[in-house]
Amino acid sequence: MISTRSNFKDSVILVDPTNEVNAGLWSLFATTTVFLAARLWCKMTRRHGLWWDDYILIFSWVVVLFNDILISVEFATGYVTKGEWDDRMHILINISSCGTLVGQAISKTAFAVSLLRMTERWQQYILWFIIVTMNSYMFIKVLFQWARQCDDTDYDVWYRPHYCVDSKFLDHFKEGGNIYNILMDFVLALFPWAITMKLRMRKYEKIGLALTMSLGMFVAIMSAVRTWWVGRDVYGDKDALYFWRRSVSMIWFSAEITGTIIVQCIPVLRPFIQEVHAAISSKTFGHSTDNPKTTVSLNKLDPSSGTYSVTVTSAAPEKAVQKGLSVDTSGARGDVSQELDFQPRPLSRGPSNDFNLPIQKPHTSWSPVNS
Repeated sequence: MISTRSNFKDSVILVDPTNEVNAGLWSLFATTTVFLAARLWCKMTRRHGLWWDDYILIFSWVVVLFNDILISVEFATGYVTKGEWDDRMHILINISSCGTLVGQAISKTAFAVSLLRMTERWQQYILWFIIVTMNSYMFIKVLFQWARQCDDTDYDVWYRPHYCVDSKFLDHFKEGGNIYNILMDFVLALFPWAITMKLRMRKYEKIGLALTMSLGMFVAIMSAVRTWWVGRDVYGDKDALYFWRRSVSMIWFSAEITGTIIVQCIPVLRPFIQEVHAAISSKTFGHSTDNPKTTVSLNKLDPSSGTYSVTVTSAAPEKAVQKGLSVDTSGARGDVSQELDFQPRPLSRGPSNDFNLPIQKPHTSWSPVNS
């Protein structure tokens, strides 16, 4: 039987982090669900439709859900113990580890696919290189996760295929994969800056758009901190906090995947947030106009004409009659009402204003495969 938990002293009282693990994993999952649902809602209600990157993100979300369920089952059925893990526990751990590897690669792939529709040809070659290498690395690490170790007979068990890998090479390969993922996070985070700087927008709008699209930089920093933390010598000490340290690493890995999903949802929500802000500002203006005798009301958008109807009401009947406006004299002072139509202007300029991209069409046949 394989056990990395041997050599515990009898006097050691293990800290059980089950509650902390469940709280961390499921709070991250709930937050990711809210952001992803908002992204999909914004796209479908604005007639953009879903694209390849959306489906990849949905798949990443499913992987996170599946992984969180497995980890919760592990902690609920004997993960924290001084005894030996049975074959069932080892299989669950291997499956959840593979789920983490798949989630890391697929969530980053979704962002690279999003960038394919905004970049030039030479930039697309770089993106395709990142996509292929990241997923190839992931596939090999999944194979190695189930491999036997050539210099350790404890790994000669029935559920592992009959091929082995040197343990030192395996450790270096896994560490190299983690570093490569971090580097690709930084590289992908730089692409939005190259894209937005060419747009005809105000400078502060360019910076704001680039920042929202390159939030993956924070995920890269978080991944670097996690890699350093797991690589410390104290990480493997057989003391009371042995399982607590491993539970924290599980939350870190989940945060990398969920964070990658969340930062891809924020740029899509940016126009919606601007619209909400504009609507609130318009209503506030209508209730706080400088002239206490005048009110401005913003009516609903007229779909047939694409214009907003604005009603201006003023308590100035004498001047209004001279200008030919309608006057309601039923009251003591009288009210003047006039409706004006305004063609709404775009709140800001974005990539869709400057690029004639296939993805802007509701049902495009363009795909990352035929780029």
